[in-house]
Amino acid sequence: MTSKVQDFLKEYREKAEEQELKTMDLRAAFSRDHLRFHGPEDDHRLPYKRDVDRIVHSKAYARYIDKTQVVYLVKNDHITRRSLHVQLVSHFSRGIAEILRLNLDLVEAIALGHDVGHPPFGHEGEGYLSELAERHGMGAFAHSAQSCRIYSVIEPLNLGLSVYDGFLCHDGGMSSPVIEPVRGKTWESHLEEVEQKRKNPNINILPGSLEGCLVKLCDTMSYLGRDIEDAISLGILDRGEIPDWELGKSNREILTYFAQDMIRNSYEKGVIAISEQAFSLLKDLRKFNFDRIYLHPELKVESHKIRKCYGILFKQILTDYETNGQTSYLWKHFLHNRPADYWESATPAQLVVDFISGMTDNYFIQTFETLFIPERIDLSQCS
Repeated sequence: MTSKVQDFLKEYREKAEEQELKTMDLRAAFSRDHLRFHGPEDDHRLPYKRDVDRIVHSKAYARYIDKTQVVYLVKNDHITRRSLHVQLVSHFSRGIAEILRLNLDLVEAIALGHDVGHPPFGHEGEGYLSELAERHGMGAFAHSAQSCRIYSVIEPLNLGLSVYDGFLCHDGGMSSPVIEPVRGKTWESHLEEVEQKRKNPNINILPGSLEGCLVKLCDTMSYLGRDIEDAISLGILDRGEIPDWELGKSNREILTYFAQDMIRNSYEKGVIAISEQAFSLLKDLRKFNFDRIYLHPELKVESHKIRKCYGILFKQILTDYETNGQTSYLWKHFLHNRPADYWESATPAQLVVDFISGMTDNYFIQTFETLFIPERIDLSQCS
């Protein structure tokens, strides 16, 4: 590219940055403040838009398509999977961010990438993998911290600090009706918070941006109403069983109620907030979902098998790698094309956690079958 073309692109980008100053809330995340760990990059795109592009073109993002949200091992193409969930969070939060005059690209980047760290079989699988990680001296496994690890170490994308921060802080949206950003975060403080999350997955870390606060709250709202629709579609819930809440009984009504309440309570306030009434209804809705959907016995009939498979698979892959090194299954199917500074800097158990957490549901089952289920022997070539 000639220097003349580069000058033009730089001029166009500077005009776009100037436009942000005219249209966005003064407390929003501006492109001029974007921080990459390895320094700024030249590009015609604004930096958070470039982060979005890197996320959607990543291998981890592609694997969303076969990572389940709540319902697993059910033959129904209309049930929500991670790929749809992150898009729903993105669209819902962007619609609100547009009214609040926040950075839409940052909101989209956080929303689309926040769940890449989820292992097979959703939160249930996360619990099983966490038990194994703790048993091997690594502390607990937290999918939010793993999302940061995937895009910074395993499949490094060199995203902005506020994007990684949004990943790490996206859970815990039920802690308070008001979420106020913790300004002034640095790469050093972010890495410290990652370690805190690994030591205690239940710790509620506040984001450093309004955009991160918005996704944190919208994530919870997005899945609660959608999970009700899935449960009705599966026949384990009837719409008539839903209480006569003010927020309505359908996903559309629920999202509309919360979006309007959030806008009224957040507009030009420097915080992301909902009313006490909306917060109370959000808690009621979440409790209803746990009682009637998430713990439904018909959805948990295979749980004991999944737990056993996690333990058996983890032990086999780890033992094989420690014994056989570069001829092991882990090396051939995960480590062989990764830089040495990745696999040399992690314990064997951490490498196995990284491998399993990145699996899709079907690949998890396929791997288990490959390693433990006998295949027919073909002797036709011997005759």
